[in-house]
Amino acid sequence: MIFYCFLTTAIDGAVALAEFLGGSVDNFVDMMNKRAKELNLENTHFLNPHGLDEEGHFSSARDMSIIARELIKHEDILKYTSTYEDYFNKSDGSRTWLVNTNKLVRFYSGVDGLKTGYTKTAGYCLTATAKKNNVRYISVVMNEPSSDIRSKETTELLNYAFNNYKLNVILDTNQELGKVPVEKGSIDKATVIVKKEISEIQEKNDNENNYTYNIKLNKISAPVKNQDVVGTIEVMDNEGLIIREEELTIKENIEKINFFEILLKNFKTLLIGK
Repeated sequence: MIFYCFLTTAIDGAVALAEFLGGSVDNFVDMMNKRAKELNLENTHFLNPHGLDEEGHFSSARDMSIIARELIKHEDILKYTSTYEDYFNKSDGSRTWLVNTNKLVRFYSGVDGLKTGYTKTAGYCLTATAKKNNVRYISVVMNEPSSDIRSKETTELLNYAFNNYKLNVILDTNQELGKVPVEKGSIDKATVIVKKEISEIQEKNDNENNYTYNIKLNKISAPVKNQDVVGTIEVMDNEGLIIREEELTIKENIEKINFFEILLKNFKTLLIGK
């Protein structure tokens, strides 16, 4: 009965959220499917917001991992999914004890999420994520016969990842890649950096690549600020194969100067003979 009450509350909560954000459940489901297409989820189709079994409502392990990767970009979610137990305080002064159905947040070091599930059709499912030594992995198991086995299988997957692979940081966000001219800016040149860290997962016994880069910069005019895209960088391995392509930004925030400031700047340049 307690499980039924919690399940009903969760379903009601999902429906209420759908109505609030989408105006109606049907409209919210349309929004879900639109986002699924944007994320290139090839084997996912939603018919409801709560995930209970329904003919034509489905997803895959791969697609769930993509959804999880997108979700943890919003790091605040991990504050909640990593909580093992808490209390729900009621208006009458009583309290209900709530326990995370993902037991690994307590029993596996580094696990801080993410989503458990069970239906008769899907079985026991767990999309988990764990972080150790600045490396994060996502694992997905589906259609397990029990919650204990889904935890066991997830543990084996995460152990395999942490024991056999390493993260090689190719370029971090603080590494300067040169200067780029800025037209009509308060400073003449901006410092180019990558918009986000570029890294590669490798087997622990693999030798590191000697990477080369192909940088493509746009023409830049002020105003321009950090996180604005100013070009792209292609990262190539030892064989010259492109392994990553990422956006470039600048380190500074540069304001636009007016016509008279441009004249003054040019006049000063002439005075010092440049």
